[in-house]
Amino acid sequence: MITKATKEDMEFILSHAVSSAFDATQLEISEEKALAMFQGVIDKGGFYLVIKEEEAIQGWIMLGENTDYFTDNKFGFIYEIYVLPLHRGKGLSKILINEGNSYFKEQGYEAVRLNVFASNFAKEIYKKVGFQEVNCIMEVKL
Repeated sequence: MITKATKEDMEFILSHAVSSAFDATQLEISEEKALAMFQGVIDKGGFYLVIKEEEAIQGWIMLGENTDYFTDNKFGFIYEIYVLPLHRGKGLSKILINEGNSYFKEQGYEAVRLNVFASNFAKEIYKKVGFQEVNCIMEVKL
């Protein structure tokens, strides 16, 4: 069952902010920084959908809006997808993404984007559900 996160769900989700951020970035991020990242999106209207089985959260997706810097076009944005390690390999990410895409389509958006680090194992999942690379950020260590 997928539903909008309750206050209790949000507390559970935010208690996993550090592990979620690490899985996405492979960077050690402080709890304060991780919470601030997610709270900033929530403050701008972002929200979580949770997938549950028998009231136990298995994973979640954070949805919001963003604007293309070059065209000023608005689009749906997936800020976070996280499936608890115990529930991985069951196709829950795909279910959450499809639910998010359906929500954005109902809201009239023409596109959905997300940001993914090159090292993130979920990159292949995103490609399988139809996401394509739009840009690439590169870095050189000095």
